[in-house]
Amino acid sequence: MSTMTPRERILRAYDRQEVDRPPVCPLLTRWVRGRRGSPSELHQLYAAEEFGLDPLICYGSYINHPIASDYVYRPGSDADYRDLPDVNVEVGVENRKDRTVHSRRFETPDGVLSDRIVWARSNMTFGDGPNPHREEPLVRSIDDLPALRHLYASPQPSFADSLRMFTEILGQRALVEYGDWTNAGCWGMESLGPEQMLVSALTDKELLRGVLRVCQEVHLRNLKSVLESGQKHIVGSWFQCGPSAGWSPTHISEFFLPLIREVVKLVHSYDATYRFQDDGKMAGIIPQLVEMNVDVIGALQPPPLGDCVFGELKRQYGDRVCLFGGLDPIYTFELGNAEKVRDAVKELLEQAGDSRGVVISAAEAFGPATPEDCIRELGKTVREHTANRIHNGNHKRS
Repeated sequence: MSTMTPRERILRAYDRQEVDRPPVCPLLTRWVRGRRGSPSELHQLYAAEEFGLDPLICYGSYINHPIASDYVYRPGSDADYRDLPDVNVEVGVENRKDRTVHSRRFETPDGVLSDRIVWARSNMTFGDGPNPHREEPLVRSIDDLPALRHLYASPQPSFADSLRMFTEILGQRALVEYGDWTNAGCWGMESLGPEQMLVSALTDKELLRGVLRVCQEVHLRNLKSVLESGQKHIVGSWFQCGPSAGWSPTHISEFFLPLIREVVKLVHSYDATYRFQDDGKMAGIIPQLVEMNVDVIGALQPPPLGDCVFGELKRQYGDRVCLFGGLDPIYTFELGNAEKVRDAVKELLEQAGDSRGVVISAAEAFGPATPEDCIRELGKTVREHTANRIHNGNHKRS
């Protein structure tokens, strides 16, 4: 078999076709942000090529030129609220050594909302990429939902064209996926805050459903904008909606699976692929994701942190879905060494069997403390393993 381009290799794996070797696509956004100073798509591309990987570029990740300002998650954006022409905004900022504190008040045509956000600085107490912490949430009751709708800015008119041109420029060097983070699985429920989103599932289901519907409509709007421009590959992160975030199987089925099904249906209506991403425990929902015809399921965190045994999933679902991930990013990579990586990758490849419909990756983006030799060993081991299998196969035939 002739050598494939990275883009061809990934797409054939997504479609469960034969490949020259399994694609190797760890997520490098955190690593390049910490080591190279930016999570930009070009930094992702060049780092992947430097380490001998197959570049899978997530366009718009880590609030890097998003399709629209997300004021629900972030206390500000490059647009500085100018893209909310019908909303009067008052913002107070306390700039401290280890954090910034943002007090906001929004006067909308449908009511007033306010919140208070504490955002720790990176690489101090809360790691390399702390999220904004809500001391006072935007939404406190169902009466706040009409006003909440006004805080979502319209998509930027040039975004879809920029995505299309970037994809064309990269050509066969990479597969470019679009990710929109306004969904419930990522930052859509942040208007409630982490505590209230969980409590409302027990005490105020209508409030939770209302917030979910607001962010879902924005998410579908953003996806439709890029799908109509011709984008064919979508990734969705749903880490906020899994058991690792505190949700019960009943709540996952009641609140979140219908949203995922709605997204997958939209994406497939444009003949595009959908990659589902969760970096926590997720084995319990994989049968439902397969039933929805999700194209790619990741990132399959193995035990003990996760609950996904790659070989078992390959035997059960390998003929129906592409499996993405399977490696532990912390103990194998960040706290490990090249030998641990080599052993873990070999074991995963053995579990993968014929490697159809398999993308080798870690369950979460590598942190900046991950050693370079561990990342480099990942691609090296996959190439050597494939070469040995080809050699042994040819030797047996002769």
